[in-house]
Amino acid sequence: MARMHHRSYSEQIRRQAAAILAKGVGHRALAAQLAIPEATARQWARAFAVGGEDAILNGGSRHRTYDYDLKLAAVKDHLERGKTVRQVMVEYGVPSESSVKSWCRIYRAKGAAGLVDKPRGRKPSGGTRSA
Repeated sequence: MARMHHRSYSEQIRRQAAAILAKGVGHRALAAQLAIPEATARQWARAFAVGGEDAILNGGSRHRTYDYDLKLAAVKDHLERGKTVRQVMVEYGVPSESSVKSWCRIYRAKGAAGLVDKPRGRKPSGGTRSA
């Protein structure tokens, strides 16, 4: 079984990737030039198509939230209208392929109601605490 390695890449490597992608080079050539996994290169190429250099440089550094209407429209475009994940990412400005795929999984399992944002963190306690 192959082991999964989570690597983070320096800003220099990410800048090089953005410069290479800006020339119109595909993800396989990017992977070969920078000696990075093809899966990473593919992710960066998709993110670059959506958000340019910033999408690669800031990848994973900030958590973005999307409203219900955007998620539902993106899911329906992919599942019902046959648009590719990449087309959906570009159209809705979502730099993460995993977000779109996750929304589709949730939609299949729970329907549209599953896409509603739920409060994060601990639930508030029901009353006052006594010492």
